Amino acid sequence: MKKLVFAIAIMFIGFSAVAQNTSHLLDKYISVKNALVNGKDANTAIKTFHDAVKSEAHFAQKAELLKANEKLSKANGIEKQRAVFNDVSTTMWKLTKNSDQINQAVYYQYCPMKKAYWLSYEKDIKNPYYGASMLTCGSVVETK
Repeated sequence: MKKLVFAIAIMFIGFSAVAQNTSHLLDKYISVKNALVNGKDANTAIKTFHDAVKSEAHFAQKAELLKANEKLSKANGIEKQRAVFNDVSTTMWKLTKNSDQINQAVYYQYCPMKKAYWLSYEKDIKNPYYGASMLTCGSVVETK
């Protein structure tokens, strides 16, 4: 009986760690999104996010997220970074949507001009694909 209780406790701790890690990755992703929205140099945020993904234990979308993040890391300049951001965003949405312990609302948003998605903690649209030139272009398509 003690072994069963111990095994269940370990399982819950593992699930809790994964949930916290998803939240941590989401925070790092949002930093990248905000840098792209503001038209600022996103290289530092991209590197921090990439390092966070690499350091995480295995999760279902890790290989897919690493591949998308590699493209983002290699993109030179904000326009090229914006061009490949959708792959990272759609993979992060899969991860976020399947996490049952995200502690705040997450909005999955869509830019019809770029036909691309991003995640945000805010319901208000702040488009990372166009920045100031079309800051409010887009809509919320799903909420977690």
